[in-house]
Amino acid sequence: MIIHITLDTGKAEYIFSFLISLSMIIISIKLFIDSITSIVNKNKLEFSIWLIIVCIITIITKLFLYIYTKILYKKYNNILLRANYKDHRNDCIVTSFTLISVLLTLINVFWFDGIVGIGISIWIFYTGLTIFVESYNVLMDISIDENTKNAILELSKKYKEIKSISDLYSTPSGYKYIIILTISVDGNLSTFESHTLADNLEKDILKIDKVSNAIIHVNPV
Repeated sequence: MIIHITLDTGKAEYIFSFLISLSMIIISIKLFIDSITSIVNKNKLEFSIWLIIVCIITIITKLFLYIYTKILYKKYNNILLRANYKDHRNDCIVTSFTLISVLLTLINVFWFDGIVGIGISIWIFYTGLTIFVESYNVLMDISIDENTKNAILELSKKYKEIKSISDLYSTPSGYKYIIILTISVDGNLSTFESHTLADNLEKDILKIDKVSNAIIHVNPV
């Protein structure tokens, strides 16, 4: 029962990140269509002092939220916080370009809004897609990524007693992984020495952010 709760809690942030990424992708597509329509129909953005005020307030608010959320992300390394700070950043940039577009209407420049909208929509789509893929991989129990796997193998190579690595498996545990590794060592090593070697390697592997536990099997050769 305790394990079940841990798994659900670990994946909860990825479920929310998954939903945020979907909203970013949908918004980017809507923005792209609206921008193309605006250019084709030669729509003219009307100047409004109230729109200027709203844009400035929004930019300041979103900038503060972006900085605050990014600080929290660096502290906790949480994907949900990362998705949120990127969302705040996107809102801040989009609103900034909206403000510029409104100001440019004063000198009869109306095409800027549509062009910038296309560029921003592509950028938001890419950001949302990146978060979507990472969240999806965890929720669908995809194996650990190649970079982390290579990092584990590099750690193993530091031990001269390890002759070879025959198996490396990973099992999702929330947003982290349990690593199961089989190593081959000199058969002349004592049981105590081989277990000490395995314990030290486990401690090194646990220092990797994406690893929650490590299980080392030792085969004498």
